[in-house]
Amino acid sequence: MTVWTQVSLDEANDWLEERGFQCADLISPVEEGVEDSVYRLDFANGSSACLRLFERTEPKGPVSIAMCLAACGLPTCPPIEDDSNRVLVPLKGKPACLFPWIDGAWAPKPSEGQIKEIGHFMGHMAKNGQEKCSEWRRDNPRGWHWFEDTATRVCRVLEDNLRIELEDEMAQHRDFWTSGIGAEVPRGPVHADLFRNNVMFKPDGSLGAVIDWGFCASEEPLLYDLAIVANDWCLQEGSCDLDEEKVNILLKAREEIIPLTEAEKEAWPMALRLAALRFYLSRLYDYHLPRDPNGKALDPDHFGNILRARKA
Repeated sequence: MTVWTQVSLDEANDWLEERGFQCADLISPVEEGVEDSVYRLDFANGSSACLRLFERTEPKGPVSIAMCLAACGLPTCPPIEDDSNRVLVPLKGKPACLFPWIDGAWAPKPSEGQIKEIGHFMGHMAKNGQEKCSEWRRDNPRGWHWFEDTATRVCRVLEDNLRIELEDEMAQHRDFWTSGIGAEVPRGPVHADLFRNNVMFKPDGSLGAVIDWGFCASEEPLLYDLAIVANDWCLQEGSCDLDEEKVNILLKAREEIIPLTEAEKEAWPMALRLAALRFYLSRLYDYHLPRDPNGKALDPDHFGNILRARKA
């Protein structure tokens, strides 16, 4: 569990009261956070809410894109405004928001129907993001500059075979996305962290909300989100290889909303590698060069193996 800032019930209630919200009866840390501190608040009327303190995440970009897409009818779980129309108010010196608590859970083993639903969501996001959120801007906090800097740092501590492998992979992407077919793919707003545990499904199995927009960006390949989902949602059981039937369901659902371009179809194999490389790099960094000794370091080998499988 990673909770960077401890918040007591009294401190949370002072913050809620100042904003005109009802006070909570119980505050509980949410165990799956990595970047920020997240708490569940339970109220006397039986309702709940999510309190998020932005620790490492720049908050305005994620909050504004979630609100923009929600206005288009997408289930993005936007923050709750107070009577003064505020969504971001400091708590213990950190930007903080109150979000609705989603009645449901993420799907460790998504069904074909759930894969289809996230494909439809990404299609609607690609369409509405380009058409209705075109003025929204946010640099990618995990963009290519971050890839370069992180790779340089982790290469200093890797064994030679892993360093050479990583340097070669970086060189291929450097060329492909700037001067190859990758430079021609459509770009727009992306979530950039669409793992299974960032998508909540209702008890009936339908899509409830897409949450945790902390790595969102405004001008990235739309294919990137699809590749992240494929690498996490569409694996064969107990393997790093893709389940092609699940991938086909995902891509078909997305294309029912907005077709892939010829450039996107050609760039798909490299997009899968780019998505794997991004999380391989972040996990290598947190494992070998932890930002905080109390932080959570996930196994880098998982995405290292996925990357190698996509290159095979």
